[in-house]
Amino acid sequence: MTTSAYPSPVRFAPAPFQNEHKLQTHGALAVLILIPALCIVSNQAGVLRIVFPLLTIGVGSILLWRSKPLYVGMVFWLWFITPFLARMADYQGGWTETSPVEIAPYATAALCAIPLLASYHKLATWKKLPYVCALAAILYGFVLGITYLPLFNVLRALVNWLIPVIFGLFIYENGQLYLEFRRVISKAFLYSTLILGIYGIYQFFELPEWDRAWMLNVQLNSFGEIDPMKTRAFSTMNAPAIYAAVAACAVLLLLNLKGKLRLLSAGAGFIGLILTLSRASWLTLVAGCLYLAVFLGMRERFRLMIAAACCLVFLLGAAQIPAVNEIIMHRVETFTQPKQDDSFTARVEGHETAMRQISQEPWGEGIGSTDTLHNTEGDDDMIGPHDSTLLEFLYSLGWGGTLIYGVGLFLLGIQLLRAGRGDYFALAGKAILIGLSVQALLNSIMLGVLGFMVWTFASMCLAQAEHAENIKKVSEYYPDEARVLDAAWGSR
Repeated sequence: MTTSAYPSPVRFAPAPFQNEHKLQTHGALAVLILIPALCIVSNQAGVLRIVFPLLTIGVGSILLWRSKPLYVGMVFWLWFITPFLARMADYQGGWTETSPVEIAPYATAALCAIPLLASYHKLATWKKLPYVCALAAILYGFVLGITYLPLFNVLRALVNWLIPVIFGLFIYENGQLYLEFRRVISKAFLYSTLILGIYGIYQFFELPEWDRAWMLNVQLNSFGEIDPMKTRAFSTMNAPAIYAAVAACAVLLLLNLKGKLRLLSAGAGFIGLILTLSRASWLTLVAGCLYLAVFLGMRERFRLMIAAACCLVFLLGAAQIPAVNEIIMHRVETFTQPKQDDSFTARVEGHETAMRQISQEPWGEGIGSTDTLHNTEGDDDMIGPHDSTLLEFLYSLGWGGTLIYGVGLFLLGIQLLRAGRGDYFALAGKAILIGLSVQALLNSIMLGVLGFMVWTFASMCLAQAEHAENIKKVSEYYPDEARVLDAAWGSR
């Protein structure tokens, strides 16, 4: 067999466009940061409803063209900060029930579908079958939904279902950039977790007026009482459960990184996670840490123990505050007496009622039905439309569509198992996937930002395995070039 059958080492060389177009990409990012900041400082955040989505699409297009890794990093940041900008727009520009600002992360992430469409014929491979199954199931739910549900509701739900899968496929399709993707995602979590954690702690103790005004308008009982030290922290996100899940993912990744800043960042994220009072995400963190403890090497376990100890010190310090200690202890006690917990009872009854209804509708109701037909009021204690991945799937896709999507997830799991241990990032990614799967019956983890986390980290794990395999082939057939590549990547 000739060496031409194997990948060229040039494909794995550090991307040259990072330096060639550095001025363009960094200038675009600077504009993206400065314009929203100036609008808020000048008390004109209301204009962000028009400006921000257009700005993110424009900047996202430039980065997708010039630097895919920076584009990926930008999309992560948009998921983290856009809800906060939407609240500021409502605070300074007047309340609107549906804020156009929140379109930004979806629209920007959707840009990656453009290069994917040009290579749609490459989907016909075994390794991409999980994505094909998921897309086929979503298409079925979409067709079913538009037959009798309001079009706007169907399209809004479609975006939540579709974008995570499309973005994950984009990551996998560009797996040769794995090391660059790993770098920008790690940095995004390193800095955003610190910022979001500090803001979440401040929010819990002070509760800024823009957050208070937004909570009063949306009227969701999941926030708790709208008073300092009584509100569940949600930081820059739109709900405590969403921020908690993101914070749990961040802490699991940071526990496996190197550097001193990651300890401070993980500590801030951990305290922010605790103040959300989200027991589902507490379980996510515990399950992920157990996975890491089993599969990490001895040196990495020591690093994990140091990070965990720092988080524990932060927690013990916070627990010295009576108000914090009281709400944490009250929340922890519900683990020992679940039958006396109203939330647990509502979930059990909600699942029983929903399963009886779903058994009479085997074909499903279509994407968008959970918000249209099964929505609950903001102060309702019943199980909500997005409080269970299983119910979300069965209502939206029926038994057939759920089976097709489930086959895709099963194949994805098989590929992840075959991928092996992987590097530190892939190991943390698998811990995140294990952790999120724990709350499948407690939250909807395959849609929106949580679905984005699931499909992105799964795709990164697959890309890492393929990248390692190809580098191994390069090392075997191009030993001299492989040493050059190792030196090039090692200098970064």
